[in-house]
Amino acid sequence: MSQYTGYRASITPATGVANAILETVATVEARVKEFGWGGESTTSTAMNTIVARDSIVGTGSRTAGNVQRSNMHGVVHAAFFSTTYATLQPTILAGALYGTSWNSHGGVIRWLAAPGEEFQIYDAGATTASLEVRAVVGVGTSSYHLIWDEM
Repeated sequence: MSQYTGYRASITPATGVANAILETVATVEARVKEFGWGGESTTSTAMNTIVARDSIVGTGSRTAGNVQRSNMHGVVHAAFFSTTYATLQPTILAGALYGTSWNSHGGVIRWLAAPGEEFQIYDAGATTASLEVRAVVGVGTSSYHLIWDEM
């Protein structure tokens, strides 16, 4: 099993657009173990951020996010950690796997899955599956990370 961390630093998120997207290819399973975000604004800014699945993945060239191996078992990761797509952004499903309001003036959110409660991304067909971290309210400067295992 390989573990990876994707990180997106010091961005001004756009509401209704993904801050970060984790996408798998057919027959690759990813399990999100942890995610978090923190504020870097110099003034108080109300924020609401969600983690949700996509009903349609993005199209066109991906802009790759920063990824590092958390352990030395894997060499090349099979999931894509992206920040945007060139042609069409993902379409998000209604609702959320997780969501919370927070303040970008130093606010910090961390979610850590209990064993067996990880968010799974898997598509056994010839397509892909994805989930994303998305700003619902607020555009305060902030950073985002995801930690996942690939099997």
